[in-house]
Amino acid sequence: MHSLHSLPPTIQIPAHESWILLDSENNDTEQIIILAEGARLDLYSARTSGKFQIQIIHQGAHSISQIRCGFHVSDGGKIEAILRSSFEASHATSEIHIFSLADSLGEVLLDSAIEIKEGTKQIVGRLQERHIFLGSSGKIRGIPALIVHSDDIKASHALAIDRISDEELFYLRSRGFNRADATGLLLDGAISTIFEGLEGVDEKVYIACKKRILGI
Repeated sequence: MHSLHSLPPTIQIPAHESWILLDSENNDTEQIIILAEGARLDLYSARTSGKFQIQIIHQGAHSISQIRCGFHVSDGGKIEAILRSSFEASHATSEIHIFSLADSLGEVLLDSAIEIKEGTKQIVGRLQERHIFLGSSGKIRGIPALIVHSDDIKASHALAIDRISDEELFYLRSRGFNRADATGLLLDGAISTIFEGLEGVDEKVYIACKKRILGI
């Protein structure tokens, strides 16, 4: 049975326990989260401002972490985030997925990395970022990195910083939606993917996170 926890200052997830953590307060946060053998972490962040620094340490074999971040900075807003996931044990998995929106004069500054240390084996690390400009101006910086010191791993990273293209909207526009409505539907789908793991845990929290990032 999963339970939804507020994000404490420092935590260690015991062996074979599963934790779901939520960061949504917009406060300046710095955490170290340590996973023991067989532990699982699902961390969700829904932010519109603030500094957010998380370090995940896989100390136990067969540990799993999934980090899902949805950010939206309005005019003049700013988010600074540092996300790190490192492996000190074998047979472990970490996935980081970040989706952000920036209105005019908004700033999203991200520094994310997965580090696989020497001697570890059977590691899976995936890092994916998509950042979208919604206004006429703004600043988005993404620096995803893979730091790999082992050859028995599966690792990937991807980064896209852009605007919503006509090609992305083509299908919805062809179904009769105007550009604004089509854009809204596209963003709703992307943000739903970020927070979908919350839906079965607490539907009200799931909806609140979606609305916050959509700005509604």
